[in-house]
Amino acid sequence: MILRKVLVTAAALALALAQPFAITPASAAATSQITHAYLCAPDVAGGVQGPRRVVNTSSTAATQPAYVLNSGGCALINGADIGFFLSQGFSYGPNIFTLQQSGITASTTATTSTITLPAYGYIVGIVLSETAGNAITGGVDIGDSGSATRFASAIALSANATVAIADSALTRLFVPSGVPTADQILVACHTSCNSGSINITILWSYF
Repeated sequence: MILRKVLVTAAALALALAQPFAITPASAAATSQITHAYLCAPDVAGGVQGPRRVVNTSSTAATQPAYVLNSGGCALINGADIGFFLSQGFSYGPNIFTLQQSGITASTTATTSTITLPAYGYIVGIVLSETAGNAITGGVDIGDSGSATRFASAIALSANATVAIADSALTRLFVPSGVPTADQILVACHTSCNSGSINITILWSYF
């Protein structure tokens, strides 16, 4: 049993090291929505910073909530545990992350899209660039498997242009009924890609 716990902890630490910034919410399998905060541990005097397991020792739950800090010493903490970790010297960390896909020359599909917004992630902003010298006919749609224009519709993108989508044209979040889940984002040429090439950068945050 002890060996099994060691192996599980080691695997969790390895995962945190491999994903130094974005973290899967500990509540991803919960049956109700849970808010979060991205918290970072204080410096460990004489100790090594980075991945390690921390526990809310004040919790009266049968299994006390535990988190694995990433290589930056941060973790996505469930709302109920935020107060405890703040009392232990944790502080709010940077909660802006980036998703990118480059060289899009045809509308992406579930197979060709490499962008997935994590559960409990919402879009802060989107930047589009055209790099092949050809305007995208009809503009660019940004959606998901449920709607081709879930997040934005017909955003004008001329040849060699870089465009930040205006707040008024951007839907930041899609939450189906129940608990938020990861959402693969699709990029489509509204009418025609017209031999253009699109780069997309999505800035996002946890809630």
